[in-house]
This record gives sequence, C-alpha cells and structure tokens, in this order.
Amino acid sequence: MKEQLINAGVYWAHRPKDSNTNIPVETLEEHIELVLCYFNQLIEAHQLDAVIDRLILNLYEKVDIETGNYIKLLFVNTIVYHDYGKINERFQADKMNNGYFKGSSPKESFIGSTHSGLGAFIYLTKHLHEIITQHKSSPLLVTTCIHLSYSIFKHHSKSFDDDCMSTIGFAEWKAQYNFDDVRNFLSNYLKAYQFDVNPKISQLIGNNDFLNHSAYKSYKQSFSLYALCRLNFSLLTTADYLATNEYMNQTPIEHFGTLSKERIDELYHNVSQSEWLNETEEKRNYNKSVFEQMDSYESKNPQIVSGDNLNVLRQEMAMEVLRNVRKNYQNNLFYIEAPTGGGKTNLSTLAAIELLKIYQGQFNKVFYVFPFTTLITQTYKSLKETLGLKDEEMVELHSKAGMKVKDNKEDDEYGDEKLNYINNLFVNFPFVFLSHIRFFDVLKTNEKEANYLLHRLANSIVIIDELQSYNPQHWDKVIYFIKQYAALFNIKFILMSATLPKLDRLNVIKEQAQDFVYLLPNTKKLYFNNPNFSGRVSFKFDFFDRKDLELAELAEKLIEESKIYSAKDFGKAKPLGSVYTVIEFIFKKTATEFYQIIKHTDFFDEIFVLSGTILEHRRRYIINFLKNKFNRKRKILLITTQVVEAGVDIDMDLGFKDRSLIDSDEQLAGRINRNVNKQGCMLFLFNYNKESIIYGKDKRLELTRKCISREQYFDILKNKDFDKLYDLVLNDRNEWNNKEMVAGFSEYEGKIKSLKFQSVHEDFKLIEQNNISCFVPVHIPVKVDGVVEEQKEKIFSTMELDFLRQYNVLPNDDDEIDGKEVFDIYLALIHNRQEFIRQKTQEKILQGIMSKYVFSLFANDNIERKLIEYSDEEKSEYGYKYVEYWKDFYDIETGMRDADFNSNETQFL
Repeated sequence: MKEQLINAGVYWAHRPKDSNTNIPVETLEEHIELVLCYFNQLIEAHQLDAVIDRLILNLYEKVDIETGNYIKLLFVNTIVYHDYGKINERFQADKMNNGYFKGSSPKESFIGSTHSGLGAFIYLTKHLHEIITQHKSSPLLVTTCIHLSYSIFKHHSKSFDDDCMSTIGFAEWKAQYNFDDVRNFLSNYLKAYQFDVNPKISQLIGNNDFLNHSAYKSYKQSFSLYALCRLNFSLLTTADYLATNEYMNQTPIEHFGTLSKERIDELYHNVSQSEWLNETEEKRNYNKSVFEQMDSYESKNPQIVSGDNLNVLRQEMAMEVLRNVRKNYQNNLFYIEAPTGGGKTNLSTLAAIELLKIYQGQFNKVFYVFPFTTLITQTYKSLKETLGLKDEEMVELHSKAGMKVKDNKEDDEYGDEKLNYINNLFVNFPFVFLSHIRFFDVLKTNEKEANYLLHRLANSIVIIDELQSYNPQHWDKVIYFIKQYAALFNIKFILMSATLPKLDRLNVIKEQAQDFVYLLPNTKKLYFNNPNFSGRVSFKFDFFDRKDLELAELAEKLIEESKIYSAKDFGKAKPLGSVYTVIEFIFKKTATEFYQIIKHTDFFDEIFVLSGTILEHRRRYIINFLKNKFNRKRKILLITTQVVEAGVDIDMDLGFKDRSLIDSDEQLAGRINRNVNKQGCMLFLFNYNKESIIYGKDKRLELTRKCISREQYFDILKNKDFDKLYDLVLNDRNEWNNKEMVAGFSEYEGKIKSLKFQSVHEDFKLIEQNNISCFVPVHIPVKVDGVVEEQKEKIFSTMELDFLRQYNVLPNDDDEIDGKEVFDIYLALIHNRQEFIRQKTQEKILQGIMSKYVFSLFANDNIERKLIEYSDEEKSEYGYKYVEYWKDFYDIETGMRDADFNSNETQFL
C-alpha cells in the first residue's frame, strides 16, 4: 500500500478496545497485510487454489488462461481492496478517533462514516478500467468483477440478499442523492491511491443496465458464479475476522482443524492394526482381521442364522467396501446401501479412512451428517473409539451441543476463551458431526456466519446418513447440490442407509457425467436377502387393515405375545422368563393413553416411555438400562414414538408399530434382534392413528396408498426392496419437474444462476415447521446409571459443572442440578452483558447445559394458548417457554401430560 496510497501510515484500520492498553493502533496497511496473510493460510490449509481455478474454468464454456488468471486476480483483490474505503476522512475522525483527520473531513459527505461502499467503488473503478483498456472489455470479466464486488459491499452485513444488483448499483445512495454528484465525490478518493482512471469508465459505476444485454446475460447463468461469489465471501469474512481478532485480542490462530499426512497414517494404523478399541471394556478391534485377510479372503456368505455368521457377513461387507474404494477412489460419489444391523457406521468409517490414506493428505477433513442429534452423539463416541481420535479433533454441531474446549494452554483463562470461541465459530476441527439441516445450510446459505464454513468443505469427505428421513419434495435439490459441490469443491460424498433412495435417478442431474459408485453393488442378493438379515424379524399383519382397533385390545395382544416369547430361552442373549418388547405410535398422546392402560397390568417388571418430550437424562437412563446386560433377565416394555427408529442402539425381542411410511416400518424392525442371537422375533404392524396428519405432504405416503397394494407392501418389507417405493417417488418428482407452469426444480435452479441468494436459502428447508422450545425447571442428576453395572454416565461434563460453580450453582444433596437456578444464569447473562467473546463463550456453554431441560413442540395457536396456563410469561420472553408450573404439565418418566391437547398437536421435534 505504501506504493499506492499517499501517506499510507496515517490511516488507521482498528484501535484497541481499552484506551489504557499498550497496544498501538493498527494502520490500514498492517490490517490488509494481516488479512491477506490469513487468506493465504486458509487457501493453503484447505488447498483451495485448484478449487478456485475449477470454479473459474466452469464460469463459461471457454475460459482462456489470460482471462482465467485475471478473474483469479479479481477474486484475490476483493481481499486486498475490502477496506480501501477506510481512507474516508469521516471514518478516520469519527470511528477511529484519528486526530490527524479532526476538522479535515468534508463538510458535506454523501457516505457519512461508512467505508464498504467506497471500497467497492475503488475496486470496481480500478478493475473495470483495466478490463476495458487491457482486456478488450471482456463481458465475462466485466460480469465477474461486478458480482465479486458484492463481497466488499456486504463484508460487514449479516447476509447476502436477492437483489445484489441493487446493492452493486448503489441504489441506497441513488435514492437519497443525485448519483452523478456521489460518483464525482467518490472519484476524488482514487487520487489518494494514485489511480489514473478514465472519467468515462467511472461513469459506468452504478449503471448496470448493460448487464441485461445478451452479451452479458449468458455469462451469469452458472452455478459456478454463485459458488465463486459465496466462496469469496466466505474467505473474505473469515480472513477479516481472524485478522481483526488477532489485533483486538492479541490472539493469533495457527491451526485450522485439518489432518496432516502423519496424523492420517496414525489413524489408519489404529483402524487396521490395533488389537483393541477399548481394552478396559474388552472391546476388540475386529477391523484388524478385515485388513489382514482382505487380499486373500474368499467370500463365504453363510446362510445359516447365527451371531457368528452375522459377524462374518459384517466383515465381508467391510472387505468389499474397502476393495471397491481402492478400485474407484478417483470418483467423488459413493453409495453404501447396507441392511440394518450391518454396521453402516463402521463401513463408512473404513471407506473414509481408506480415502484419506490413498490421497496422502489431499483430503484433510471429514464431515458426518445425520438427521437426529441422537445419531450424531452415538456416532461421535463410536468413531472416537474406532479411529482412536483425540477429543480436540472432533466436534458436534447441533442445538444441544455446548462449547467445545481444546487444551489451548494459554497463560490466562481469557486467552483460552478467545481461542475456544474462534475454534467453535470457524469449526477448526478435522472431524465434524452435524445435522442435515446445518450441513445443507452451509451449501446454500445467504447468511454470513453459516457461510464461514463453506471454504472448509473443499477437499473433504462427507458422509450423509439416512437421507430418506426428509420429504422427497427436496430430494432433487439435495442431489443437485451434492453433485455440484462434489465436482467443483472436490468433495467425496458417501451416502448411506438401509433404505437408500437412488437420488441420481432424478433428471435434474442426468446431464452431469460422474455417476455414483455402489460400494456394495450386489447388496440385495448377498446381504439384504441373506437370512442373517432378512430372517432377523418376521412381519405380522394381524391388525394391518383393522380400522376399529382399540388400545385395550392391542394391549391384550401385546401382553399375550410377550408372555409366549418370555417362555423361550436363548441363553445370555435372552434368558428364560425375560422379554424386551417395544411398541411405537405415531402420536405421543396415543403413547400416553396406551401407557395409562397397560401400567395397571402386572406382567412387565419395567415400563418405559420414550418420546420427544422425554428429557435427555431420562432418555439416556432408559437406553442404558436396556443395554445393561444385568437387566436382560427382566420383562421390559418400551412405549415410544418415532424417536426410536434411528439413532437408538437397542436390541428388542418383539415389536408393535402403528404403520406409517414403509421405510419407517423397516427402521423400527432394525431395533429388533440386531445381533441375530434369538429366534422367532416379530414386528406386528397395526393401523390406529391417521399417519396423514404427520406425513400428509410426503409423496411416499400418497404413492403408497395409490400405487402399492397390500401384497406389494408386504413384499417390500420382506425382501427389503425399497427401490419399488423410491422409483415411484423419483419418477413422480421427474414428472413434476417436467410440467409447465409449476414451481419445479428448473425455477429453483434459475434462482441459483440468477444469484437470488436469499431465495435459494429460504426455498429449500428440510424442516418447515416452527417449533416452541419448552424449558422445564426440574432437578436433573449429575450422573445416571451407565451401560455397565455400578458404572455411571455423566449428564453434566466437568466443564459444565465448573461453569455452574462460577455462578454458585452446585449439586444438591441428591447430586442434582436445579433447572430454576440454571435459567436464572440465562437471564443474568441476557441482562448483564459482558465483553463480546466472553459473553458468546458463556452463552455457548450454557446452551449445552440448558438443552438438558428443554424439549420442543410444533408450534400452533392452540398449543401456545395452553402453554400460557403453565408458563411464567415474563421469563418466557427470552426464547424459551419457561414452564413454571411443570408439575401440572409434565412428568419426568412419561413426558408432557397431553390430555388437554389434540393428538396431532403434541408432535415433538
């Protein structure tokens, strides 16, 4: 800048927060150099050079080297020029309190003390001058330059919006002033940078009408331009934030949460050669024999049903996945379709570690994406053991996750807070476990904070589980984004499920060349139809068509079948006299009504209720109880809703289910006889509640009713042939998108290519219902009984207890934390705000604590009116419904008392 900006040293970018500090002011030159330094570190850490090249080359059919290199210069120069507008005298005098400019600022200023618009003007003028004089007014360069300037305009805003051309066209100033006067005023600042620009060229700034001419319009129709603008925004705002943080807090960031080649080798060794996953718990590493035998092993595919043979099949699937990864590693799109109980998580982990090893550090991050927080938490623990990961290498991203703390070893506690805040904000961890919603937000968001993560996705491995969990109306968008980002950002995607829709059969991506590789290509024949998987559970249809079924009759049938099964003896797997039965309802209210009927019977030793209104500590107690081998001799009934279908690692003997979607029925079957160590396990499907209230807009339900007969329904479940259902759904979606005059996928893609950033984000929501978060101020134990007898599982972490202790919140005599005291901390944080990073850190830690007291309900007027009767309305003004009179409303063991609500109104999230 010394060579460009006259008197560069007099311009300040930041000044210390505390006037008593010894930290000198930061000059504009120092700040821009530091931002560029972080930009380069991010480019190197995430290997983005080739990604940016690829995006540029895909902007148009033919991009020559000279044009491509200039676009790359435009990309980098948004970083260089983003704060050039800080030479505004009013900014220096008013915002920086820079004495050099006191009294020297112009009396009449069109731009006040702002700087982003001036910076964008300088960027546009300088580069459009070069494009016109040196690059023959290339329409591609003009178009790219104008759109990349949007990052400079918006780098202090919360989001991109739909009308970026309005911003780039200086519409706000045009509305207030004569823009010729504004343009002349802004042009004066070019002299400070010694930029000699033809006045006719500066007249182009703010006049974007020419972009509507055909010569320019064709260059805008590109996903690559959309992605290039968002990647630019991600890198600019991240580098700017990190640089500003380093100056303001004196906290440099040196590690960006990536895996080195050496660390990948260590993880590969852990998986392929270690004897134990956890020696103290006697958990062996069965993957070791997979790697040892793989080259010489010949498939046995045993047909006799036994626990040992099930393990043989799991190992054979693992070998097949590894072989196919080695054969097809250059592809970016993979399917793992494996039967329930086949160990999908382990298969995906092996695929991921094999790809990491093959590429020797080119891929250096792994994202695990799930529909439910229970699956996230479960897989987090599993992968930590399987790979031998360190705690500081992993993070969970979801609404119930608190602050992730690394062992930073700073000299002071606040130094730790600053580093932890930055690491959490930018997710500087190589293994990230997050929800579908959070992940697809990163792919499509217009919001700055979510967009910070976009650059991290490049050269990563993304494993997406249970994609069928969401409404098929969005499947075309899902596969479109996956294919685009796989190709352009060099991401390896692994899609897996026991009921996997083949989304590549959607026409929206038929013209894209790369296909999915099936890592288990013969999975139906070899595994799904193998008796060790297909024979684990038999489906019973006694009540399938009944429309007059009463809960009392259902209870009688359940007890009758449970008594019969309890008389069977399968040794340790199911001792004589014991039975584990599960019944799933569509509505929570029906589950509660069934509990009221059956709790008066004396057959079961324990009856548990598990629904979305059961708090986390109780849920963990129930799951641990069911997994504790000491309890296997008991008779247990689990009454539940859909929360048990995925992510709950339990093994039941008998199941009863109110039928809904066919793939949902299969998910519950996956909780029964998981290890094939029992015989005669059954799942009874019955018809009670109207599933259309929950699934009414889901094409799977509509097409099942219209196109699938009773016999075909049975056949799909028996033979695990879910393609029969999904092909109907995918064909329906294709037909819909081909119709004229409907809001099909082409309209959505048009918004992407037209850079309608806000609409692209808002028109693709995996969950569309609004919800109410209810805070129940109960006493929650610090620990609950664990899976192993006489061992405890922590509900509150040591860090959380330390945090509570700072606010004098301590466990009571029963070793419980009072929810009322926790909520008081929440209110205190709101009313007594602290320094920004400390405030944000404390809020994040508290979020994890508060989630233990919270459940969610779908919002509607009736529920909101009812909740008022039980809530403290004053305390409920801050984001949660504070259920003050919870004893009239809530029961720890059965959840929300919903007698006053209609059955479809108490659906949980």
